[in-house]
Amino acid sequence: MIPTPVGPVTPVSPVIPTPVGPVTPVAPVIPTPVGPVTPVSPVIPTPVGPVIPLSPVGPVAPVTPVAPVTPVAPVAPVTPVAPVGPVAPVGPVGPVIPVEGPVGPVGP
Repeated sequence: MIPTPVGPVTPVSPVIPTPVGPVTPVAPVIPTPVGPVTPVSPVIPTPVGPVIPLSPVGPVAPVTPVAPVTPVAPVAPVTPVAPVGPVAPVGPVGPVIPVEGPVGPVGP
């Protein structure tokens, strides 16, 4: 190994003492007077009324059976409608028949 040369030693700066200021005195502790203790009100027990028993439950009514379903009657087949025949031609109008005799007098 090759030794590494060490440089010169830097001198340490001298320690300059910092002057301490005067000590501030602590203020005296002034005791705070405590007021009188308020007495606690006595606990008044609340009486509990008697327990009322529950009414008994009546018997359960039986379920009415459901009637059987009546089957639906089958629908009859639809009767086909007969075709409409041709319309007959209208015959000729006959001669006008004259009114016979004169018209009578108008009634009262």
